[in-house]
Amino acid sequence: MVRSAVVPVRLSIEERSQHYEAARQFSVSISEFVRRAALKRRMPAAVVGEVNRETYRELCRIGNNVNQLMKAVNEGKVFGVDPKILAELRATIKEVGLQCVGVTPDDC
Repeated sequence: MVRSAVVPVRLSIEERSQHYEAARQFSVSISEFVRRAALKRRMPAAVVGEVNRETYRELCRIGNNVNQLMKAVNEGKVFGVDPKILAELRATIKEVGLQCVGVTPDDC
């Protein structure tokens, strides 16, 4: 599709910087980013760095261990561990993991 129509838009320096940063996260030009946003089209999947993917995988492993510990506490096999603290730890691990891959809890 040939795009020949131009729609001038004025932004503050801060707004332009925010749009450039958002476009960079999706690996698209600022024009493509603004076009998709204006037309309410889906953005491409954000690029996630390898270190973030590895961190996410490791946090998933840790979260699985916390879940196993929670199960053992709830079954009365382990004593002296506060289930409330484990639940908070589990929630924090999940939140940090999602942040690593650029997802907010609302996206889930």
